Amino acid sequence: MLNREYEYVDAIAKEGTLSGAAVKLGISQPALTRFLQKEEDELGTALFQRIGKRMVLTYAGECYLEHIEQIFNIQTHMLAKMRDITRSDSGRLRVGITGIRRPFTIFSVIPQFKKKYPAVDLTLSECASDDLEQLLEELSLDCIAVNVKKRREEFEYIHIAAEEYVLAVYKDSPLIAKAVETKRHRYPAIRPAQLADESFIMLSRHHRIRQFADSILDGHRIPYHISMTSRNLDSALEAVANDLGCTFTPEVLLSYIRGSQNIRYLSLDTEGTGYEFCLAYRKGAYLPPSTRDFMEMFQKAFQEQSAVNVW
Repeated sequence: MLNREYEYVDAIAKEGTLSGAAVKLGISQPALTRFLQKEEDELGTALFQRIGKRMVLTYAGECYLEHIEQIFNIQTHMLAKMRDITRSDSGRLRVGITGIRRPFTIFSVIPQFKKKYPAVDLTLSECASDDLEQLLEELSLDCIAVNVKKRREEFEYIHIAAEEYVLAVYKDSPLIAKAVETKRHRYPAIRPAQLADESFIMLSRHHRIRQFADSILDGHRIPYHISMTSRNLDSALEAVANDLGCTFTPEVLLSYIRGSQNIRYLSLDTEGTGYEFCLAYRKGAYLPPSTRDFMEMFQKAFQEQSAVNVW
């Protein structure tokens, strides 16, 4: 930091003498003399010339003081910015979510975050889970909300909920009558074989949910029909609400889906349906207080919504 260099040279220029500058600075004259000699030796030129009894800036000294003042002002601004960021008066937060979590994040988390941190620049990026993890690994995002089957070494995780992949069906679907209550499942459970010849709304094959769907249907050699292919899960669930078929889905909060009153969840009585819904951030990355607050707000809001949600 250049505080001392600026203050010392500025004081000498304004006072016109080393003794007067030393008194103003509250240091000894020999110490100030040593500073000036060292500074001029390093620069290879004189900063002051003696005119009578006064010390007057040389041209080099004028240039030095002009530029070091600019640097000092930038430094002062930087330190103020750092203090603002530390206090979370300003800064940025880059959050990554999957599309199906967008309504919850926008309506339940962001308003309270912006109320507390109005000056923090918040960016919400909506991507597929694989893309979110890649962006987090590159530090292009500060935190992401994703479904996790296996935790990665390079990330830190905050547990939000233990969930399962389920089948979303229309409220009057005959599959509901076939499902049975069990202690092992949160919802009435149906065996994969009972899905034979059903109509499905499917996502494209790069989605993790489609990969899960294929593992269930193809893995159990179940014949089925595709009534519709959707680019995103919220559209697929809206199609279910309009009785266009059923779809596999993470255990998302239905209250944010249009037509949610027409959707019912069924558990799948098979292995490998469970996962962990988490917030993740890059291991070793610095998280300002505002980012940590966002994650706490997200976790608390999700738990509160889950407690009152009608599944």
